[in-house]
Amino acid sequence: MSTENELIDWEQLDMMADGYTPDFVEIYREFLEQTPGLFTRLENHLAAGDLHGAKDAAHKIKGSAANFGFLGVSAPMARLEHQIKENEILDGGPIWLREARENFERSQAEVREKRGI
Repeated sequence: MSTENELIDWEQLDMMADGYTPDFVEIYREFLEQTPGLFTRLENHLAAGDLHGAKDAAHKIKGSAANFGFLGVSAPMARLEHQIKENEILDGGPIWLREARENFERSQAEVREKRGI
């Protein structure tokens, strides 16, 4: 059981990893490689005022991060996605984006330290 303040839901990650098979490691590495580009896309959409594109990018990051148990990424992306849907983006979008990016880096380091990938 995880709480909102946790960075990683280890049960979710371990369940998804199913023994940390080579197939999982490949998928996990793709997630690590692709997510920074999604953050950049999200930032660009926000800067351009493209709320549809921003919502789509936030949703993709949120879903991928949740699959891997990266709670510290999925939670702020969920907040941002909600703000975009409610057209309240000016209230905190950059804060949630910054928090998610920082937590993404921290999560990677923690998984590398605790699971060796």
